[in-house]
Amino acid sequence: MLKSRLKKGPLPTQLHFGCGGRKVNGWLNCDLHNTDVDVDLGSGKLPFQSDQFDAALSQHVIEHLWIHRELKPLLNELGRVLKKDGELWLACPDIKKICDSYAAAKCGDLVAARQVRWPSYSLQGLPSSQFMNDIFHQSGQHKNLFDFELLQAVLVGEGFSDIEEVDENALLERFNGFPARNDDEQTLYVKAVKR
Repeated sequence: MLKSRLKKGPLPTQLHFGCGGRKVNGWLNCDLHNTDVDVDLGSGKLPFQSDQFDAALSQHVIEHLWIHRELKPLLNELGRVLKKDGELWLACPDIKKICDSYAAAKCGDLVAARQVRWPSYSLQGLPSSQFMNDIFHQSGQHKNLFDFELLQAVLVGEGFSDIEEVDENALLERFNGFPARNDDEQTLYVKAVKR
């Protein structure tokens, strides 16, 4: 039996997994603690029925999972719980954008953009190239980073198709009311379909 903190009635048909404290109305928000449904995304099991969701979405979550041991089993489960033609939307740090920024500006542009979103963000007196360490390691929380080719290969391996690189605007147009992150300068946005 699925334990949910939602009021009685049918569950939402859109799954927001790895939501953290960023819960979105109209979505089933899940993460480790204090969500609509608490789930360990690295366990390889989701407590939902097969063919239950029209869409599943996560932002800046998959880089926290080991590819073979955690991410691939999660994607397999997402394929199970998505309906036929269900959409999977993923966002994560983009190796290519970050490396391009390093080559062009030693990540100074990425630091400036982050400080717009989080004014308290600081490199603590270090040069802007320190941003590479922050994004790649995030205090030991990041397990891997992706470019489109790598993420596409993982998704194809777990049965997804029609995989395309998009931007945050495409996500926001598709899901009206989903809150913006305004982080296209560093983020890879990908849409895939369960067939």
